[in-house]
Amino acid sequence: MKKTLSILFVSLFALALILLASYGYTQYRRQKVNKIVVHIQRNGTMGFLDKKKIMSIILKQDSVTGKLIKSINTSKIERKITRNPYVKAVDVFLNISGSMMVNVTERTPLLQIFTLKDKSCYIDSDGNLFPLSNHFSPRILPANGYIKARLIMGKNIHDKMYRNTFLPGLYLLAKKIRANHFLKANISQLFVNSRGNIDMAPELGRFIFHLGDSTNMNIKLENLEAFCKKVLVRGAWSKYRSINLQYTNQIVCTKK
Repeated sequence: MKKTLSILFVSLFALALILLASYGYTQYRRQKVNKIVVHIQRNGTMGFLDKKKIMSIILKQDSVTGKLIKSINTSKIERKITRNPYVKAVDVFLNISGSMMVNVTERTPLLQIFTLKDKSCYIDSDGNLFPLSNHFSPRILPANGYIKARLIMGKNIHDKMYRNTFLPGLYLLAKKIRANHFLKANISQLFVNSRGNIDMAPELGRFIFHLGDSTNMNIKLENLEAFCKKVLVRGAWSKYRSINLQYTNQIVCTKK
């Protein structure tokens, strides 16, 4: 008998919880959206996007505030926001207080590409191409010179069409430079010369680092860092015209 009563009690309690949850969900869906809260995640305080721009995308076709929560299609709103080329990801949801929360992750530019045909775009940290902005110009590593590639926004440098271009090698080099505090502080520009090799210009000194092609890149950059720390920090910046890193077992310097 006690066992039967216990089972009955547990069953009634579970049913009550289900009914309470169902009632709460129904009441939640009958609420009206009272405000839109936009949060933009990015590196730094300035960027390509602002809250006003995101709000205009949301409200372009339809008003949201004052509508019933059950009538809001958050997936549709996410798709609209994702069409913006500076948006990496977006998450839209409605909380229990009736606020629509919009969390936007902005693309992080890694490299700015300039082609021989005077076309330019950014490459983000994931290798995606996206356009320049009239409102914001980030301070990032530029790459120019004999770069022959068709820049198609939304494409990735790992796509087949870029396999035989300089973009994958430049992207990899830029990632390694950004990840190394010393190199990031001392390399100001990448340049593809007429021979198809990569040169790097330093922040200080009127000379060039000749990297060569993108093979053995880790060893070459390690050699460069070691050379700079042991030689150039002694004030020898003005003695050299070029520093050749093409050979993995030595560094060849040309004096002025």
